[in-house]
Amino acid sequence: MKNVIKRAPSKLACNWPNGNILCKTMRLLLAFLISGTISLHAQTLISDSNRLSKEQVLAHVDELKKLIDEEIWPTYNDPAYSMEMNYYENGPFRMHLDQAEDDTQARMECSSPEITIQAVPSVKTYEEWYAMLMHECFHGFQYKHTAFWNKVLASTPEDFITSDSLKALRQNHEWYRDMLSKENALLKKAYEASTIAEVRHILTDFYTIRNERLKAVKGRLGLDIIEFYPIIETVEGSARYIEYRLAGEQGITDIEWMTNLDSNSCYYASGLYMMLIMDKFNIPYKEELFQKYYTLTELVQDKIRIYNGN
Repeated sequence: MKNVIKRAPSKLACNWPNGNILCKTMRLLLAFLISGTISLHAQTLISDSNRLSKEQVLAHVDELKKLIDEEIWPTYNDPAYSMEMNYYENGPFRMHLDQAEDDTQARMECSSPEITIQAVPSVKTYEEWYAMLMHECFHGFQYKHTAFWNKVLASTPEDFITSDSLKALRQNHEWYRDMLSKENALLKKAYEASTIAEVRHILTDFYTIRNERLKAVKGRLGLDIIEFYPIIETVEGSARYIEYRLAGEQGITDIEWMTNLDSNSCYYASGLYMMLIMDKFNIPYKEELFQKYYTLTELVQDKIRIYNGN
C-alpha cells in the first residue's frame, strides 16, 4: 500500500472550532520558540543558516500533534494512534508511511526540511514542511484504525491501481476528464451553497455523475475502481484536510493548490471539499470517520440526508 500513500485561508472559508484564542496563541508561540522559529505567522525559509536540530524538529512535531488534537481532529494525539518516526538528516528523500512486509507494523519515514527542499522545491519554509509532514503522519493515524486500513487493502484491485494510474486516466482520456470536470464543478457548487437543502440537491447530481464515471471506466477500459476511488479519496482527502487546516493555523498563505479540483490528482481536493462542506454546516463527523464510515462518500451522503439544520 506504500505506493498508494506516497506522495491564511484561501477563497474557501473554514469554520474554525471555537476556543480560547489567547491560550491557543500562547501555546503556538511557545511551540515555535521550542522549535527555533521566529513568530506565529512569519514564515521561516528552509536554509542551512536556519537549520533546526533533530531535537527541535521532533519537539515541534509533538506540539503540532497536540494542536491538531485540540483544534482540528480530536484523538489525533491519542497514544493508541502514535507511531514510530525515523528522521533522516542525510540520504535520499523520504516522506511516507512505510509498512512492514507482514502488514502488522508501520512507521513514518521522514527526511529533514533541508533534504526535502532539494527533492520538493515548492516546499520553501519550515511551516510548509511541517504541514506536509502532518499530512503524511495522518496516514499513520488512518493505519492505526485497523478495520479501516483493512478496507483500504481489500478495495485495492488485484492489478494494484496506484495514484499514478488514476492521474493517467484523467491525463489520457478526454471523456474521463470531461466527466470529472462536471462532477467537481458540482462539488464546488455544493460547498458554495447557502442551505443544506441546496447541498442535498446538488450532491444528488454529483453522485449520479460520479457513479456514471466510475462505471464508464470499468465498461470502456476494463478497470474496476468503483470501490477504490472513494477509498483513495478518503485516504488522501482527509490527510489533505489536516495539511490545509494546519496551514491556516500557521499563517501559510500559499494554499490555493490544495483546493485545486482541476488537476490529475483532484481526489485529494474533492475529499477536502467534502469535509469542508461538513464543517461549514457544523455537522459532526470526525469521531465516526474510519470507524463507522470507511469512505467520505458514505459519510457525506448519510450525514447530509439526515441533517435537519439550515
